[in-house]
Amino acid sequence: MAAKGDKEILASIERMKDSARLREASQIIQLPLWPEPKRGTPNSFIRSALFAAIQSKDRVFLKESTVASQKGITVKFTGEQLNQEDLSVWETLAHLAREHPLGHLCEFTAHGLLKSLAMHTGLSQHKQLHSTILRLTACAVEITHEGKTYFGPLVKAGLKDELTSHYRVELNRELIRLFGENQWTALDWQQRQLLRGKHLAQALHAFYSSHRQPFPIKIDTLRSYVGSRNAQKAGFKVKLRTALDELVKIGFLTNYAIDGDIVAVDRTTPSLTNNEG
Repeated sequence: MAAKGDKEILASIERMKDSARLREASQIIQLPLWPEPKRGTPNSFIRSALFAAIQSKDRVFLKESTVASQKGITVKFTGEQLNQEDLSVWETLAHLAREHPLGHLCEFTAHGLLKSLAMHTGLSQHKQLHSTILRLTACAVEITHEGKTYFGPLVKAGLKDELTSHYRVELNRELIRLFGENQWTALDWQQRQLLRGKHLAQALHAFYSSHRQPFPIKIDTLRSYVGSRNAQKAGFKVKLRTALDELVKIGFLTNYAIDGDIVAVDRTTPSLTNNEG
């Protein structure tokens, strides 16, 4: 009789678990509704070398590689290395998806998405965009931040009409785990677009955007966070000055100083719409 009672208890527990899973699956989950001039991005993306400051020709394939990241964040990556161009596309997809429950398809045309990225709309750009979407689908990331781990691709799946270049793309529901309180930043999209093609400047803009009061940081540490391939400190220092000058030029920084091995920056007053850690 005892054995029969134990089986009934276990069966009851399994039914409760199934019911909980069904309730969770039926919940409507949406990304935060940041305003139009912004692009919501998890801090784990921009406080690490997940989207490196490299040119497309310098990509390498990684397998369960732990990339450099700020303390408290662990990022592992498998796939063709991602860069700042990939981040801009992912941010645009997330921007479209924020108006719909995660797991639903967001729709766009290649022409429209390229225009929103301020890119040309020729055949080569269409191919480049499709390659980027495939790269975001084919990769596998494992991100641990504040006790929660997300693992999976950055784009779950999609459909493309070859005649009209109309896309239907789905982001993974579990990406919401990366948008917890003080775990994401609403990047200034206009400023980021002014830096298009300047990978180091874009990576620095994103990194410093995620900090209301940026702290002084060692050059080698900053170089690792942005995923720079420049192994020579002197060479990176020159490129760093150029990139920081760009951030001052667009009004993101008021000034900066490089004292020996330490970089310190002063930001303009952050927007109140930013959700920054």
